[in-house]
Amino acid sequence: MKVSRQIVKQNVEKLLISNKAIEKLKENEIMNISQLCEKSKIELRKMGICFKDVRDIEMSLQLAGLNLKNSNN
Repeated sequence: MKVSRQIVKQNVEKLLISNKAIEKLKENEIMNISQLCEKSKIELRKMGICFKDVRDIEMSLQLAGLNLKNSNN
């Protein structure tokens, strides 16, 4: 599936994830979806994002046809 460039340029706030997760991403200078896709689940957990929020991030990305780094879905 070809992913629109518009999607990856969008702010992480567009994802259906908690405000706490969004704040953690911003603290780690992850502002847009393309930057987020360059991170793995392990990297997100090391940033202090809880398991549920990592799962929500992963599901939101999948709905847009995207994945985290090293995800095999």
